Amino acid sequence: MSGTGVEETLNLPAPMSPTASEQSASRYRYHLSILVVSVLVLTAAALLNIPESGGVEAPFFGTLPGICTWKRFFGLDCPGCGLTRCFVALSHGHVGQAWRFNPAGFLLFTLLLYQVPFRSVQIWRISKGRGDYRHSNWILTVTAWLIIAALLIQWAW
Repeated sequence: MSGTGVEETLNLPAPMSPTASEQSASRYRYHLSILVVSVLVLTAAALLNIPESGGVEAPFFGTLPGICTWKRFFGLDCPGCGLTRCFVALSHGHVGQAWRFNPAGFLLFTLLLYQVPFRSVQIWRISKGRGDYRHSNWILTVTAWLIIAALLIQWAW
């Protein structure tokens, strides 16, 4: 057994790396799924309303129940409380109202809006046989920490 690998010992086929077309198809599905989710969230925000009585109202369903488990158990807002109402207010152009619901929502809403053109370009690039553009790890790390910091600062404030 000198120098033989586990695959040879057990007569297993060697692991195959994905082909370029499989990788391309996988990246295409990845970008398409993020694009679809982003468009769905933005569309939902545009369709929902914020009634005078508070909460969020959906056409044909009326006022939707709150879903914050933290608030239900502890009676306190969590860092994400108000994000849905913030998104709805922003999609209707009510900036001041959105700020009151959750100031960190501006960063998240902007990030969500950014996904639509960015993922569309990625899908186009892949369909033309080009590689997709990838942001540097530095940009991704800074963005993630900005979101976390914004949520925690507005929560503490």
